[in-house]
Order: sequence, then C-alpha cells, then structure tokens
Amino acid sequence: MKAVLYARVSSKEQEKEGYSIPAQLKLLKDYARKHNFKIIQEFIDVETAKRAGRTDFNQMIEFFQSNKNIRFLLCEKTDRLYRNFKDYVNLEEFNLAIHLVKENEVLSKESKSHQKFIHGIKVLMAKNYIDNLSEETKKGMLQKAHEGHYPSFAPLGYFNVEKNINGRKIKAISIDKSRSYIIQKMFKLYANRNYSLQQITEFANQEGLRSRKGYKIYKSTTHKILRDPIYYGDFIWKGELCKGKHQPIISKELFEQVQEQLESYNRPKQIKKHKFAFSGLLTCGICGCAITSEIKKGKYIYYHCTSYKGKCGNKPIREEKLIQKLGELVSKIQIDNKIIDWVREALKFSHQDEKEYHNHQGKLLREQYDKLQRRIDKIYIDKLDEIVTVEFYQKMTNQWKEEQEKILEQIEKHQKANVNYFEQGIKILELSQKLYSTYLKRNNEGKKEILNILLSNCTLNAGNLCPTYRRPFDLLAKGPSGSVWLPG
Repeated sequence: MKAVLYARVSSKEQEKEGYSIPAQLKLLKDYARKHNFKIIQEFIDVETAKRAGRTDFNQMIEFFQSNKNIRFLLCEKTDRLYRNFKDYVNLEEFNLAIHLVKENEVLSKESKSHQKFIHGIKVLMAKNYIDNLSEETKKGMLQKAHEGHYPSFAPLGYFNVEKNINGRKIKAISIDKSRSYIIQKMFKLYANRNYSLQQITEFANQEGLRSRKGYKIYKSTTHKILRDPIYYGDFIWKGELCKGKHQPIISKELFEQVQEQLESYNRPKQIKKHKFAFSGLLTCGICGCAITSEIKKGKYIYYHCTSYKGKCGNKPIREEKLIQKLGELVSKIQIDNKIIDWVREALKFSHQDEKEYHNHQGKLLREQYDKLQRRIDKIYIDKLDEIVTVEFYQKMTNQWKEEQEKILEQIEKHQKANVNYFEQGIKILELSQKLYSTYLKRNNEGKKEILNILLSNCTLNAGNLCPTYRRPFDLLAKGPSGSVWLPG
C-alpha cells in the first residue's frame, strides 16, 4: 500500500522535549514496515507560525490533488497534523485514510460517528495547544523586549546572536560591522540635507547593502531605516518604545536631526511669500527644538517652537519684539578704544595657537590611520599565504576599516576647525564702536549676519532670550557688574 508520511515540530523547544523530526520519522517508518506500507513521499515542516501556510503541508495537499491513487497518510498524532480547522477541512476532502500512530487510531470515511466526534475534539485540543503556544511565545517575546533585548529578526546593520545572561540563553542582536558603516553613512548623508532618499538608496546599493534575502534595497527600505529608533539604541515592539541593551550604530542626536529633516520633507510644499530672516537662529529653551516662524493674518510674523517632541508650552513672540530683544544682546558688546588694538592682537594669537593645535592633532591622527592601513595590507598578504583564515581576515579588516573611518571623521573636524572667527572678529572690531547703531540701521538679513558672528547659540523661553556668545565676544559682553578688564 502506497502512503505519504508527514512530520512536524512547531518550535526548537519541542525538539528538546522529544518531539524531534528524527524521532517521528523512526516511529512512522517502523509502523509502515509493520503494516506493509510503502512510503512514496515524505513531507516535513519545522515552523512556529500559528496561521496556515506551512510549506511542506501545502506541498502535500498539492501532491494528493495530483496523485489521487494514493490515499494513505501516516502521522504521529493529531496535534502534529493539524494546527487549525483549515488544515482539517483541506485533508477531509481527499477521502484519506489517516493513520495517527501514537494514538493507535485510523480515521477514514468509513469511521464510525463517535470516532469522528472524538477526532473533532482532538482537533479542537490541537488548535487550543497552538493558541497557547502562540500566547506563551508572544509573552516571552514581550518580556525580552522589556528587558532590552530585541526579540525578532535583526534589522539591516545587525545580526542575531545568542547570549548567556545570568545562566539564561537569550537571543539578541549584535552589530554587523560589514553593513553598519553603510547604515551610519546613510543617516549622516540625509542629515546634511544635500541628499534625497533616492540618492541615499543608490549609495547604499552601490556600497553593497542588501536585504535579508539578498536583494537590492528600495527607497521605501531606506525610509524605514531612517525612521527606525533601533539604530540609536531603542526599538519599538508592539507599539511600545523599549530601551535597548544592544550597541547603537548612530547617536540619538543624529537620529533626531534626520527625523526633523524627514518631517520637513513630508510636509506639503507651499510657496513662501515671505522670507523669515531669523529662522534657524534660535532654539527652544524648554524642549531644545528649533524655533520656526509663520505669518498670521497676512502681515504679522511670529516665531515659535516646532513642537517636534510634543507641545512644550513655550509662547510665540512677534518679530518686532524679537528684533528689539536681539538688539539688546548686541548692545551688550562694549569695546573700549584703549583695548581694541589688544583684542585684535589676541585674536591673531588665538588663531595661530588653535591652527597649530589642529594641525598637530591632524598629524597624529594621520599616523594612526597609516598604521591601521599597514596592518590591513599585512593581513591581506597573510590571508594569501594562508597564515590566517578568511574569516579572521574579514573580521579584523572590518574592525580596522571602521577605526579608519572614525579617524577620518576626526581629521575632517580638525580641518574645519581652522577657526574663521579671526576674520569674523576683525569684521566686528571694525564695527565695534558703532555696532548697535549699525544693527539698528541694517535690514533683517543684515541684522542676522551680525548676530551670527556674535552668537554661537541662543534660546527663547517665554519671550526671553538666553545668549551664548562666541569667543572672544563672551568676554566683551557687558556683565551684571559692568567691570572693566585690561590686557593681562
């Protein structure tokens, strides 16, 4: 008699509890020999999903449809065969003789009504077992999420690992160094505001970033990556933001910059009839978000918090009032004629000292970079000579290249830090004796130009400004005591 064999485990845990596929196959093949069955086909599923759609189960259904002369099915027991009523209905229409070996039962069209009734009860029990298993799995995954361990497939830039924590084996995620640098670069490029989502997608594909199945990524994937908090250390599970214990790829500050850029990109594009001069100059003194501007009733310009992190309660301010407040900050800069020449000399010395410092640091960093490059070159030769394994070569190369990338970022910072406040300071000194009057005479763009030279940051809180002056203007700002200071 020709028969089909079906075996299934619903989780790796069941394999450890004696439900393993080899154990089921041995039981069923021994039964087949004893009862003169010839196994024509074996179908095996190892899955955990609750819903119908098992790969081999579906193939078995197709097999019975195309091989109507085979009507014997061997399986260990009811809950190995069915997971829901759909499975039961799909098999019933083939008029099979189903041998449930462990239960010592044969179910067919000729079975008595009470046998079918008992079998129906077992199907219900099997479904209940699957439901309970699914609930326990969900509870376990939620508990893992609350403990800070991402409980699902690792996103791009990470891979799944197994960690031993307090005697428990926990599935977690770890940084995939071969991909994480691409993810990091994607965030940095978008934060610069010079690249579109499509351009970043093309960059990622050129760098070799691929989906879990090995396909090129699409623009929607890029958008999903840039929106995912998992890359700065947190993650969303079942609609809840969980604090992760995995190593972040980017900083939270970079993530928030990207979100702000995405929000502005997604807003409906409107033709601006007005140019707001002081946009980008202020930040909210309560929540730290940017201060933006809008026009009301066609003529009144207000500056207010973007409320990106939620409404913080900071009050808006009219542009006329803001100009007056900013002018007060300018008026605090007082430079006596007796020390104006000294300030100019101080700026020159300061510029030279800082330039030497940044050049020295850049030289040290370049030496570190070259040292790492020599290591990479040497280990490549060692790989060719089979002194080290390919895996070890790849691991160390990725590690050193990541270090090189960080060094290049530091070198770039030092190069950009060749201070331009020297030129800006000279410009201010030329205006110093008439700085406030010049501020009042200039248009809004001119006012902003002066403020950008004077201020490194300025916050707005309930209509009051809290400035941070650039050096050396912080020393020149009129303090509460109005003290006089001299060279030395």
